[in-house]
Amino acid sequence: MNTDAIVRLVLMLGIPGFMMWREYKKMSEEERNEVKSDFTSKRFIFTGGLMALSWVLLLLEPIFEMTWMKTVGTALISIGVLVGIVLNWLNAPSKRKAVLKITFLLIVFSIFIWVNY
Repeated sequence: MNTDAIVRLVLMLGIPGFMMWREYKKMSEEERNEVKSDFTSKRFIFTGGLMALSWVLLLLEPIFEMTWMKTVGTALISIGVLVGIVLNWLNAPSKRKAVLKITFLLIVFSIFIWVNY
């Protein structure tokens, strides 16, 4: 087992998770319902949810040393980015801003694939 990978997993998931839980507890009941509906929406599940799941798999891969986790994580983040690009294009009020966002996403995605493989 890789100790550095375990520390990285705890820091990258534990601290943001604790902060989100703390902020959730401070919310009113109406805000909590809004957060629940946002997190269970199809748009979030197929964009942010897939990217978060892939991030977890990529953080777990060095700990368990299973290469399929890296492959599945990369595939899930690819699907999430592509769905995000399509939804961004369809829901954008200005196509110029959509092109800028899509270009940025593609550059970041290319760097991500380059660094991981």
